[in-house]
Amino acid sequence: MIKKHFTKILIILFSCVFIGCSSTKNIRENSWAYLEKNEETQHFYQFPNEGTNIPENTEQYIFLRLYNPHAKYNLGTVILQKGLEYVEQHDVSGSHIAIGFDLTDNFYGLTLYANPNLKKEQCTNTLSNEFMKSCDPQKSLQTTFAYPVSQKEYETAIAWVNRKLQNQSTSYSIADNFKMAGVAVKRKNNPDSKKMKKTQTKEEEFREFEKMNKFVCSTFISHVLFSSVDSIRNYMNENLIDPNYVMPTDIVTMPGMQRLFTSTWDEFNNGAKNFASENPKFSKYLVKNPSTL
Repeated sequence: MIKKHFTKILIILFSCVFIGCSSTKNIRENSWAYLEKNEETQHFYQFPNEGTNIPENTEQYIFLRLYNPHAKYNLGTVILQKGLEYVEQHDVSGSHIAIGFDLTDNFYGLTLYANPNLKKEQCTNTLSNEFMKSCDPQKSLQTTFAYPVSQKEYETAIAWVNRKLQNQSTSYSIADNFKMAGVAVKRKNNPDSKKMKKTQTKEEEFREFEKMNKFVCSTFISHVLFSSVDSIRNYMNENLIDPNYVMPTDIVTMPGMQRLFTSTWDEFNNGAKNFASENPKFSKYLVKNPSTL
């Protein structure tokens, strides 16, 4: 019990670092303000997104889900979300990210409140996860993204997530929250804060990731992608982006990432079906991938 209260205090202190920063005032498409203005519970984006091309060798898509949670009684989640909005540098907003391998409501992520920390997250069945349970599915938003990959890259990413799911020591790092807070503040004035000192090969990343068991939501996802997807690893190496300091919206704004749709949590399944009906190549993803746990 003492540990639980202590972690909440740490989250609040961490978030207060963010709140001292200036906020961007633009209304983002994946925000409540935008959906309310357009009287929507689902908002769809043109696929492929404007100005992007899908590689010819694309065989599969890895999916990412960016969350704008509306917490019913989780003060730490509220403050964390507000804090991240103050330092946001991209045209999307979100305080949590998870990874999936189809368009069913089965994504995988790390949060402070889930136990064990790495586990399945379902927007339409919030009772299955402590973090999801603390949020209102009719007032919380999600935005689903897709990244084109080869079959081998897709299978490698699945293998990493399954391996880390089976490893009971894979958990959320409270200490890393403080580290990320400091970097977020510094990046307001210096975008090059905490760049990698040197590039990293796939083999080096494999060895590092294999040994790691402490993450925040976005650093876990960045390591899965860095270790699995050549184009993402090349981009991060070229720009010396350290996977240990990546924010949720840093991931979904990487080149080639495709924004699919935004919806309230309770509308996720309908949103996925409606998107696939307009984009039939995604219809096969409406069935759960049997390779995932």
